[in-house]
Amino acid sequence: MGFKLSLILGGLLLVSVAGSAWYIDYLNDQIAILKGNQIVLESEIQKQNDSIDRFLEQQKESQNKLNDMALANQEAQREVNKLRSTFAKHDLDNLAINKPALVEKMINRGTARVKDDLIKITNPNQFNEEDNTN
Repeated sequence: MGFKLSLILGGLLLVSVAGSAWYIDYLNDQIAILKGNQIVLESEIQKQNDSIDRFLEQQKESQNKLNDMALANQEAQREVNKLRSTFAKHDLDNLAINKPALVEKMINRGTARVKDDLIKITNPNQFNEEDNTN
């Protein structure tokens, strides 16, 4: 009876050791898979952080451009108000009737300036590298 009991206990011990070895090998495989997943996740998190940083930088640039445009708009509004007040002070109809030559010269100079500006901004070659002398 003692020998049978030792064989049974020895068999159970052998099965326990084999089961433990298999379970440890299984856990090592799981650890390797989890380490691989962790590396992938860390790289994805780094990519997302870089993407967020780029987005925030673009947002700052956009905000700066908007601020610049707002300042330019305010300057243009000041110029418009200045011109409106200048024209409000002068009676151009009366001046045109009394001194037509003076008004004609101013109108012709302004028209020539506007024509030159239109020619410059509508020049199809204005962005060509070889024609950048203008």
